[in-house]
Amino acid sequence: MNYTKIIYVTILWLAPFFVQAQTDSTKKANPTPKDSTKKTPPRQDSIKAGSFNPTPSPEMANQVRIQMLSDSLTTLYQRYLSIKKASQTNQQKLQQVDKNLNKSKEGLAQINQKNQRTSRALSDSLKSIFNQHNTLRQEVNVGVKAIKDLKIQDLLDAKNRYTTNITSIKTTASFIYAFNNGLNGLEASLAYADYANAINELNNPQNNELGFSLEADIVNLVRGQITGKLRKFRSSKSARFFKIISNIIRNPITQSLVSSVPAVNSINSVNNLVNNLVVNHRGVSPQQLLTFQQGLRKYVEHYDNLSALNKVLAVSNENLKVKTEALRKLTNEFVKELVVTLYDDQSLETLKKKSLNNIINEYYTYSRVLGQIEKVEKKYSIGGNLNYSRAIRDKRVGYSLLALNKIEFITGEIEKISSEYLTALEEYHKNIILVLMGAYKLSKNTSKIDKKIKLLNQQFEKVKVNYAKQVDLKTILSRLHEIPRY
Repeated sequence: MNYTKIIYVTILWLAPFFVQAQTDSTKKANPTPKDSTKKTPPRQDSIKAGSFNPTPSPEMANQVRIQMLSDSLTTLYQRYLSIKKASQTNQQKLQQVDKNLNKSKEGLAQINQKNQRTSRALSDSLKSIFNQHNTLRQEVNVGVKAIKDLKIQDLLDAKNRYTTNITSIKTTASFIYAFNNGLNGLEASLAYADYANAINELNNPQNNELGFSLEADIVNLVRGQITGKLRKFRSSKSARFFKIISNIIRNPITQSLVSSVPAVNSINSVNNLVNNLVVNHRGVSPQQLLTFQQGLRKYVEHYDNLSALNKVLAVSNENLKVKTEALRKLTNEFVKELVVTLYDDQSLETLKKKSLNNIINEYYTYSRVLGQIEKVEKKYSIGGNLNYSRAIRDKRVGYSLLALNKIEFITGEIEKISSEYLTALEEYHKNIILVLMGAYKLSKNTSKIDKKIKLLNQQFEKVKVNYAKQVDLKTILSRLHEIPRY
């Protein structure tokens, strides 16, 4: 815009010259009329026509000046237009910048809104954290109050602190030993022998402890309801046929697609054999064959019930084995941490592949723990007197509250697993007795069933007594309570 003012001033400055030149030119073109009667004498120095005159005439000079001024004005005007165009371009750019600025303002406004929402969310989060902090602080205050109830001297006196730590380490070693024995006992109990064998024997087709023999009963059933009614069934064929039945019962196919119960497989095989016999010989009606099969069905139900109970107990035991193994791994990691704390030359890496039993036997029996404590006391003793202030700072005799929490946790876990195991075993034994009582209808001597029930009850009581001895929860809990509470 300043360029426009400059050009305007320049044109005003040159205008008088242009007007003057134009006036002179007009006068030359239209001279003032003179008296025609009066003649001007010719100039003495005039040049004749056709002769060379080196001095330009006034008219020519005026034309030159006009042309120069015109060219100058043209140039100035062109510059003016160029400057004006540039000014318009700059104006457009300024407008675009203004638009971009407005967009930026809008973007900043949106960002500001987001920031405000984020700020509100953070504020709410901070309030929540503050509330949680207040709750935690209240809980800590309760804990602090409980700690203050202890004698201040017990907290500040290095000797008492050292003595407490040493007692904790020693009693923890005793606890770990008892706990590991209990864990081993629990795992052994899941693989009980005598009681389980006594029940598994009942699944044997040749077993007659319940007052009946599956082989003899089925042979009699086939002879009475099938072969005795068949026409043209010679005695030689009959003897061979019953020998086949006996072999089927004595040697059941245990991988049958029908059932995984040996006795049930035998019964199904005999049924198929009888069906083929009835088809090839006359004398047995469909109703008679159905009655025979119903007679077999009583035995199938008995052995199926025994098998079903065994499967339920097996599944329960497998679940408990998984839980016990997980508890062993957890205890293994905990004992490794105790060993790494007590031994300068051990780390989690060096103990990585060692089992729980190996770690305890090599590093954490009561006697080995005492040996490590004696090394610490020897290092900080002068003249037979232990420097408790220095000894308590040795990491080998450190003992955290977290260790006690872990001990309480694994104790609770072995109690739960033990309770689940005994409950499952009680339920299993109760159902086994019911199945045996249901066999009264099969037995020719029910006193044998009563005798078997009495024997199983006695064996079951032994299982529980042996379990209590092997796991020994009483000792585990006693050792737990010996560990000092801070």
